[in-house]
Amino acid sequence: MQNETETAPEGACAVQSLWSVPEVARYLKRSQRWVWSQLGRQASEAGSIPHRRIGKAPRFFPEEIRRWVDAGCPPVAQLQTWRGRQ
Repeated sequence: MQNETETAPEGACAVQSLWSVPEVARYLKRSQRWVWSQLGRQASEAGSIPHRRIGKAPRFFPEEIRRWVDAGCPPVAQLQTWRGRQ
């Protein structure tokens, strides 16, 4: 897991690095197989993990995963509802 933000030239937006399945598994101290099984869940189900797909590959924003864990790992749909209230 590298730095979360790469240094960008002035005037350019900073690029936040995304985590892959192995990196999020390591952060959560779970197996990659467990992460893949959670990715198969619907956003409204307990255990669903916030992620984005780039093609078929799931990717994770480190800060979003940290907030999700801090919130007690709620279903993604519930987390999205909370975000709308902020």
